[in-house]
Amino acid sequence: MQKGFRHEYKFLISQASAQLLKSRLPGFMRRDPHAGPTGQYTIRSLYFDDQDFSAYTDKMSGVRDRVKYRIRYYNYDDRVIKLEKKEKHENLTRKIAQTVTRADALALEQCLRSGCPDHPKGLTEELRVQISCGMRPRVLVDYDRTPFVCNAGNTRITLDENIRTHPYNGELFASPHAMIPVLEDNQVVLEVKFDDFLPGYLSEVLEDIPKVNLAISKYVLCLNLI
Repeated sequence: MQKGFRHEYKFLISQASAQLLKSRLPGFMRRDPHAGPTGQYTIRSLYFDDQDFSAYTDKMSGVRDRVKYRIRYYNYDDRVIKLEKKEKHENLTRKIAQTVTRADALALEQCLRSGCPDHPKGLTEELRVQISCGMRPRVLVDYDRTPFVCNAGNTRITLDENIRTHPYNGELFASPHAMIPVLEDNQVVLEVKFDDFLPGYLSEVLEDIPKVNLAISKYVLCLNLI
Protein backbone atom coordinates (compact mmCIF):
# COMPACT_ATOMS: atom_id res chain seq x y z
CA MET A 1 0.00 0.00 0.00
CA GLN A 2 1.34 3.44 -0.91
CA LYS A 3 2.60 5.58 1.95
CA GLY A 4 -0.12 7.46 3.81
CA PHE A 5 -3.02 5.72 2.08
CA ARG A 6 -5.77 4.07 4.13
CA HIS A 7 -8.72 1.83 3.40
CA GLU A 8 -12.02 3.69 3.41
CA TYR A 9 -15.52 2.25 3.09
CA LYS A 10 -18.82 4.12 3.24
CA PHE A 11 -22.30 2.74 3.84
CA LEU A 12 -25.84 3.97 4.24
CA ILE A 13 -27.49 2.64 7.39
CA SER A 14 -30.69 3.38 9.25
CA GLN A 15 -31.02 5.65 12.25
CA ALA A 16 -31.91 2.58 14.33
CA SER A 17 -28.67 0.85 13.25
CA ALA A 18 -26.71 4.01 14.06
CA GLN A 19 -28.16 4.05 17.56
CA LEU A 20 -27.24 0.39 17.98
CA LEU A 21 -23.64 1.12 16.94
CA LYS A 22 -23.47 4.08 19.31
CA SER A 23 -24.28 1.69 22.15
CA ARG A 24 -21.99 -1.12 20.90
CA LEU A 25 -18.83 0.64 19.79
CA PRO A 26 -17.83 2.18 23.15
CA GLY A 27 -17.22 -1.39 24.36
CA PHE A 28 -14.52 -1.84 21.72
CA MET A 29 -13.30 1.65 20.77
CA ARG A 30 -12.60 5.02 22.36
CA ARG A 31 -14.67 8.08 21.67
CA ASP A 32 -12.68 10.65 19.74
CA PRO A 33 -11.49 13.15 22.38
CA HIS A 34 -12.18 16.03 19.99
CA ALA A 35 -15.88 15.20 20.14
CA GLY A 36 -16.28 16.58 23.66
CA PRO A 37 -18.82 15.51 26.27
CA THR A 38 -21.62 14.80 23.77
CA GLY A 39 -19.48 12.44 21.70
CA GLN A 40 -20.41 14.41 18.60
CA TYR A 41 -19.26 17.47 16.69
CA THR A 42 -20.47 19.41 13.67
CA ILE A 43 -18.34 19.66 10.53
CA ARG A 44 -18.59 22.38 7.93
CA SER A 45 -16.72 21.81 4.66
CA LEU A 46 -16.35 24.07 1.64
CA TYR A 47 -15.50 22.02 -1.45
CA PHE A 48 -13.64 23.36 -4.48
CA ASP A 49 -13.85 22.14 -8.07
CA ASP A 50 -12.57 23.30 -11.43
CA GLN A 51 -14.47 24.79 -14.35
CA ASP A 52 -15.31 21.34 -15.71
CA PHE A 53 -16.39 20.04 -12.28
CA SER A 54 -13.76 17.34 -12.65
CA ALA A 55 -13.93 16.16 -9.03
CA TYR A 56 -17.67 15.59 -9.54
CA THR A 57 -17.52 14.01 -12.99
CA ASP A 58 -14.50 11.82 -12.15
CA LYS A 59 -16.38 10.41 -9.18
CA MET A 60 -19.54 9.82 -11.20
CA SER A 61 -17.52 8.20 -14.00
CA GLY A 62 -15.63 5.92 -11.62
CA VAL A 63 -12.18 7.34 -12.39
CA ARG A 64 -9.76 5.37 -10.22
CA ASP A 65 -7.43 8.19 -9.16
CA ARG A 66 -9.09 11.40 -7.97
CA VAL A 67 -8.29 14.54 -5.96
CA LYS A 68 -10.44 17.13 -4.23
CA TYR A 69 -9.76 20.17 -2.06
CA ARG A 70 -11.79 21.49 0.85
CA ILE A 71 -11.66 23.92 3.76
CA ARG A 72 -13.03 22.44 6.97
CA TYR A 73 -13.74 23.59 10.52
CA TYR A 74 -15.69 22.31 13.47
CA ASN A 75 -18.68 23.35 15.60
CA TYR A 76 -18.83 26.67 13.70
CA ASP A 77 -15.68 27.72 15.61
CA ASP A 78 -13.02 29.35 13.42
CA ARG A 79 -10.15 28.91 15.89
CA VAL A 80 -9.02 25.72 14.11
CA ILE A 81 -9.41 25.63 10.32
CA LYS A 82 -7.98 23.00 8.01
CA LEU A 83 -7.22 23.13 4.32
CA GLU A 84 -7.33 19.54 3.10
CA LYS A 85 -6.44 17.68 -0.07
CA LYS A 86 -8.05 14.25 -0.32
CA GLU A 87 -6.57 11.77 -2.77
CA LYS A 88 -8.49 8.66 -3.74
CA HIS A 89 -7.21 5.45 -5.33
CA GLU A 90 -10.04 2.91 -5.55
CA ASN A 91 -10.89 2.11 -1.88
CA LEU A 92 -7.70 3.74 -0.61
CA THR A 93 -7.57 7.35 0.49
CA ARG A 94 -4.94 9.77 1.71
CA LYS A 95 -5.64 13.10 3.36
CA ILE A 96 -3.05 15.87 3.47
CA ALA A 97 -4.01 18.70 5.82
CA GLN A 98 -2.63 22.13 6.67
CA THR A 99 -3.85 24.39 9.44
CA VAL A 100 -4.70 27.85 8.11
CA THR A 101 -5.84 31.12 9.64
CA ARG A 102 -9.27 32.63 9.12
CA ALA A 103 -7.64 35.27 6.88
CA ASP A 104 -6.02 32.53 4.78
CA ALA A 105 -9.33 30.68 4.45
CA LEU A 106 -11.17 33.83 3.40
CA ALA A 107 -8.49 34.64 0.84
CA LEU A 108 -8.85 31.18 -0.66
CA GLU A 109 -12.64 31.34 -0.50
CA GLN A 110 -12.55 34.66 -2.35
CA CYS A 111 -10.04 33.21 -4.86
CA LEU A 112 -7.42 35.87 -4.16
CA ARG A 113 -4.17 35.00 -5.90
CA SER A 114 -1.69 36.70 -3.61
CA GLY A 115 0.28 34.42 -1.29
CA CYS A 116 -0.89 33.62 2.21
CA PRO A 117 1.57 35.31 4.57
CA ASP A 118 1.34 32.53 7.17
CA HIS A 119 1.83 29.70 4.71
CA PRO A 120 3.79 30.70 1.60
CA LYS A 121 4.28 27.01 0.71
CA GLY A 122 2.27 23.82 0.98
CA LEU A 123 -1.39 23.29 0.26
CA THR A 124 -2.32 26.97 0.19
CA GLU A 125 0.08 27.57 -2.68
CA GLU A 126 -1.09 24.39 -4.40
CA LEU A 127 -4.72 25.48 -4.22
CA ARG A 128 -3.83 28.98 -5.41
CA VAL A 129 -2.29 27.47 -8.53
CA GLN A 130 -5.53 25.57 -9.10
CA ILE A 131 -7.53 28.77 -8.50
CA SER A 132 -5.46 30.56 -11.13
CA CYS A 133 -6.56 27.80 -13.54
CA GLY A 134 -10.26 28.25 -12.73
CA MET A 135 -10.91 26.25 -9.58
CA ARG A 136 -13.62 27.82 -7.39
CA PRO A 137 -15.67 27.08 -4.24
CA ARG A 138 -18.68 25.02 -5.28
CA VAL A 139 -20.71 23.74 -2.35
CA LEU A 140 -21.01 24.05 1.42
CA VAL A 141 -21.68 20.86 3.39
CA ASP A 142 -22.63 20.60 7.09
CA TYR A 143 -23.18 17.43 9.10
CA ASP A 144 -23.02 16.02 12.62
CA ARG A 145 -20.39 13.32 13.27
CA THR A 146 -20.06 10.74 16.05
CA PRO A 147 -16.49 9.32 15.83
CA PHE A 148 -14.85 6.28 17.43
CA VAL A 149 -11.16 5.34 17.26
CA CYS A 150 -8.83 2.51 18.29
CA ASN A 151 -5.12 1.80 17.92
CA ALA A 152 -5.54 -1.63 16.30
CA GLY A 153 -5.31 -1.03 12.58
CA ASN A 154 -5.43 2.71 13.32
CA THR A 155 -9.17 2.24 12.88
CA ARG A 156 -11.69 5.04 12.81
CA ILE A 157 -15.45 4.52 12.57
CA THR A 158 -17.75 7.51 12.17
CA LEU A 159 -21.50 8.03 12.00
CA ASP A 160 -22.55 11.11 10.01
CA GLU A 161 -26.09 12.44 10.43
CA ASN A 162 -28.16 15.41 9.36
CA ILE A 163 -26.12 16.03 6.21
CA ARG A 164 -27.26 19.34 4.76
CA THR A 165 -26.25 21.87 2.13
CA HIS A 166 -27.25 24.99 0.25
CA PRO A 167 -26.07 26.74 -2.91
CA TYR A 168 -22.71 28.31 -2.14
CA ASN A 169 -22.98 32.07 -1.66
CA GLY A 170 -19.68 33.09 -0.11
CA GLU A 171 -20.67 32.37 3.48
CA LEU A 172 -18.01 29.97 4.76
CA PHE A 173 -18.14 31.48 8.26
CA ALA A 174 -21.81 32.45 8.31
CA SER A 175 -23.95 31.38 11.25
CA PRO A 176 -25.96 28.19 10.65
CA HIS A 177 -29.25 28.83 8.89
CA ALA A 178 -31.86 26.92 6.95
CA MET A 179 -30.21 24.35 4.70
CA ILE A 180 -31.36 21.58 2.39
CA PRO A 181 -31.37 18.07 3.91
CA VAL A 182 -29.45 15.65 1.72
CA LEU A 183 -30.62 12.22 2.94
CA GLU A 184 -33.89 10.75 4.10
CA ASP A 185 -34.67 11.43 7.76
CA ASN A 186 -33.77 7.92 8.86
CA GLN A 187 -30.49 7.60 6.91
CA VAL A 188 -26.98 7.84 8.37
CA VAL A 189 -23.59 7.53 6.66
CA LEU A 190 -21.28 4.97 8.27
CA GLU A 191 -17.59 5.36 7.40
CA VAL A 192 -14.97 2.73 8.27
CA LYS A 193 -11.30 3.68 7.86
CA PHE A 194 -8.20 1.68 8.72
CA ASP A 195 -4.57 1.18 7.69
CA ASP A 196 -3.53 -2.39 6.86
CA PHE A 197 -6.31 -4.33 8.57
CA LEU A 198 -9.68 -4.01 10.25
CA PRO A 199 -9.61 -5.83 13.60
CA GLY A 200 -11.69 -9.00 13.51
CA TYR A 201 -13.73 -8.04 16.56
CA LEU A 202 -14.81 -4.81 14.82
CA SER A 203 -15.75 -6.76 11.70
CA GLU A 204 -18.00 -8.84 13.95
CA VAL A 205 -19.53 -5.73 15.53
CA LEU A 206 -20.42 -4.43 12.05
CA GLU A 207 -21.37 -7.79 10.54
CA ASP A 208 -25.08 -7.86 11.40
CA ILE A 209 -25.71 -4.17 10.74
CA PRO A 210 -27.89 -3.83 7.60
CA LYS A 211 -25.93 -1.55 5.29
CA VAL A 212 -25.70 -0.53 1.66
CA ASN A 213 -22.45 0.50 0.00
CA LEU A 214 -22.42 4.25 -0.64
CA ALA A 215 -20.77 4.75 -4.00
CA ILE A 216 -20.85 8.56 -4.05
CA SER A 217 -19.39 11.20 -1.76
CA LYS A 218 -21.05 13.88 0.36
CA TYR A 219 -19.77 16.42 -2.15
CA VAL A 220 -21.55 14.63 -4.99
CA LEU A 221 -24.72 14.09 -2.95
CA CYS A 222 -24.90 17.80 -2.14
CA LEU A 223 -23.99 19.03 -5.62
CA ASN A 224 -26.73 16.81 -7.07
CA LEU A 225 -29.28 18.82 -5.08
CA ILE A 226 -28.16 22.26 -6.18
